[in-house]
Amino acid sequence: MEQQSGICSPAEEFERVYVEPKPGRALVVGSRVYDGKEDRRMRHADCLGVDMLDGLGVDRVLNLEDPLPDDIGTFSHVECISVLEHSRRPWKLAANLERLLEPGGTLHVQAPMVWRVHNYPGDYWRFTLDGIRELFPRIQWHRLAYAHLGLPVKNKIPTRTRQTYPFFARTESCGSGVLR
Repeated sequence: MEQQSGICSPAEEFERVYVEPKPGRALVVGSRVYDGKEDRRMRHADCLGVDMLDGLGVDRVLNLEDPLPDDIGTFSHVECISVLEHSRRPWKLAANLERLLEPGGTLHVQAPMVWRVHNYPGDYWRFTLDGIRELFPRIQWHRLAYAHLGLPVKNKIPTRTRQTYPFFARTESCGSGVLR
């Protein structure tokens, strides 16, 4: 059964608590390593890293919006983190990711809902939880939630008691589910 909540802790916490990759062959979409960030392929014993641009962390250069190559195979687990917003046609990318998952395979998705524009090579979209659900109709979601890096800020309006409001510097739509 799908669970959904409004807001949870940062995306790393979402992943730690809710993402349980199915053992086996994994696919990391958007695997290029930038600015000393983690090479996420190292989290999996058998993993293929794909990206639209060649570089550190990339095993294969592919645009997953295009028809899939015959030799790519299927995967037990797919992760697509901070990629959907850079896809010109995210519905095609999502359909291909569902095709690449073996039956019962797990999917971990994160995409910004609120975040600054950051080109790679372009930045086109922002996603709500409903948008993620629509992009991946064959996924049975175990958990969909907004994860944020909220910073408390003081209310600048003079009042007797200062109130703290969340400031959503970055909010990610996060999902963890299984191919039906």
